[in-house]
Amino acid sequence: MPSGRAVLTTGAGAGLIAAAVMAVTPNVQQFEGSKSFPYHDIAGILTVCTGHTGPDVVPNKYYPPSQCAALTRQDLDKAAKGVLATSPQLTYHTMQLAAAISFSYNVGVGNYAKSSVAADFNRGDFKAGCSDLLKYTYAGGKYSTGLANRRQQEYKICVSTLTPGGLAYVADSSITVR
Repeated sequence: MPSGRAVLTTGAGAGLIAAAVMAVTPNVQQFEGSKSFPYHDIAGILTVCTGHTGPDVVPNKYYPPSQCAALTRQDLDKAAKGVLATSPQLTYHTMQLAAAISFSYNVGVGNYAKSSVAADFNRGDFKAGCSDLLKYTYAGGKYSTGLANRRQQEYKICVSTLTPGGLAYVADSSITVR
């Protein structure tokens, strides 16, 4: 199976990944919101724009909309690469990938890699992976209704292409539509 990095830059996989990012972008924007000045999120992490965190966030600095948009694209790309490095089989499971990208964007790539969501996807148990999204509703040790709502939306995205038996439809790049 190709590595996440190779799939991101070549072939049909790149188009499917772009589709996953496009599918989840409104979800991320809705639940993250956007603020032009840094603030501390529910877990106490210094955050700016659409959920951007890290050492490059400067307290009290104004971030114009164009910079926020660039940071969001950068962070979604980082989340997608991280998800695919951990779960490369999601490349051809666009909606499960989309949900995993949103989840990873929120909890971080390292936390995604250690999650039961990733473990289930890596075993090929897409139904369990989607269901496990609903478990992650705490921030800083406190239950968050906002996270519960976000996980519900991620779950809906994730299961949207599952068969009744819990299998994920595969996007087959070798099929030609005439």
